Amino acid sequence: MASDRRVHYIMVFRSIDGREGGVTTNQFDDESLEAAVRTAERMSGLFVPRDKGDFKTPRPGFEYPKTAAWNDTTYGLSTETRALVAREVIEPAEAKEMLSAGYLEVRGEQYGEYWPDGRVVFGTCTQAQCSTTVRDATGTGSGWAGLSGTDWSAIDTKALAARALQKAIASRNPVSLEPGRYTVILEPQAVHDLISILIASLQRRSPDLGFGPYTLGYDAALGLFRTKLGLKVVDERITIEHDPSDPLLGVLPFDEQNYAVPYRPVKWIDHGILTALADNRAYSLETRNDNLPSAQSSSFRMSGGDTTMEEMIKGTKRGLLVTRFSNMRLLDLNSLLSTGLTRDGLWLIENGQISKAVKNFRFTESPLFVLNSLDQLGVPVPVYRPHEEIGVTPAIVPPIKARDFSFTSTIDAI
Repeated sequence: MASDRRVHYIMVFRSIDGREGGVTTNQFDDESLEAAVRTAERMSGLFVPRDKGDFKTPRPGFEYPKTAAWNDTTYGLSTETRALVAREVIEPAEAKEMLSAGYLEVRGEQYGEYWPDGRVVFGTCTQAQCSTTVRDATGTGSGWAGLSGTDWSAIDTKALAARALQKAIASRNPVSLEPGRYTVILEPQAVHDLISILIASLQRRSPDLGFGPYTLGYDAALGLFRTKLGLKVVDERITIEHDPSDPLLGVLPFDEQNYAVPYRPVKWIDHGILTALADNRAYSLETRNDNLPSAQSSSFRMSGGDTTMEEMIKGTKRGLLVTRFSNMRLLDLNSLLSTGLTRDGLWLIENGQISKAVKNFRFTESPLFVLNSLDQLGVPVPVYRPHEEIGVTPAIVPPIKARDFSFTSTIDAI
C-alpha cells in the first residue's frame, strides 16, 4: 500500500454567550464560504450553552511559545524515497527467511485560527513514523521496533530493521513460566505504553469531583474534595513534564482541540511530588477564575538516570525483559490498575544474563505502583507515538528496572 494525500478544510464556528455552532467545508469559493458561515449561524441557535466558563471572561492576548515542530526534510520525503526505505527494512528479514510487515508515514500540518477581532493564530508541524514487525514462518518468534518524531533524518530505519529481526530470532521457541510477581526491565517503548495510562489521568476535574487517583478525601469544613497536590505520589527520581518549546517533543504551540489556547510549560510531577493537574481553560475559568494558557497536553518528557540496559540486566538475579505492551485497558480509575499484554519479545534473565525466550503474559498492574517500586532508570529517549485524533503527541521516556511487577496469566499470542 502506498498513497499521498492532501487535505484542506476550513471550520467555521459562531459562538455567542456559550451558544455555538460549527460547520466544516473543503470548498473555498466565496459562495461556499458564505454558505458555511450562514449554516454556523443557524446551528448556534439550536444548542444550549456549552462550557460557559470559556466565555464569561474575555480571552486575553496570549503569547505563544516558539516551538521546533516543523522539519523540511520530513515534509520533502518523496514517494520514491519511502519505497526505497521500505525495501531496506524488508530485505534483511527476507534474507533470513523471515516474514515482515511495517508502516511508514510522513505528514505535514498547517493550522490557523482567525478571530473577529483580528487576532490570528498559526502553527505548523511535521511528523515521521516508521515501525516494523518481523516473525518467523512457524509463528514462534516475533520482534518489533519503531520510532516517530518531527525529523525524519533522526529515524535510523536500518537500525529499526536490525532490532526487529534480532528480537524475532531471539524470541523463537519460547518456554512457559508461571504467572507471578517478577523483577522487570522495561524497554522505553514498554515504559511509554504503561505511563500513558498515568498521563491520561492527570486531570483536575476528577479529584475536584471526588474520584481518581489524586483525590485525598472530602473536607467537610471547606465543603470540597482535597487533592494530593503537594504530596509525594511516586519515586523521588521521577519528574514528568511538558514544555512546548522542547525541541525533541516537536508539538504545535497551542491546543488545536481547544480554541487554539497556547500550551504552557508544566511539571505535573516534580521529583515524585504531584505539583499540577491538567484542565482546559473553560474549566479553569469556571472553578478558579484561572485565565492562563492550557496545561492539558498528552505530550510529555519523563526523567531518567544513567544506567544502561546492559547494566540493568547484569545486576538482575532473576527477572524479565519486556519489549512493549499492547491492548492496554484501564480497570480502575482510583488506583490506575490496568491490564495489557506483553508482545514481540519477552525474555527470562538469570544471574545477570538473558537465558531464554518466554511466552507472553497478561499483566494486571498500576503505573503508580511501578513508579514506586523502581530500582534503576536509564537515559530518556524518544519512542514510537504516532499521530492521534488529538494531534501530534510525542513522548520521551527512559528504560526502567522495577520490582514485583504482576503478571497474571500466560497467553498464546506472540
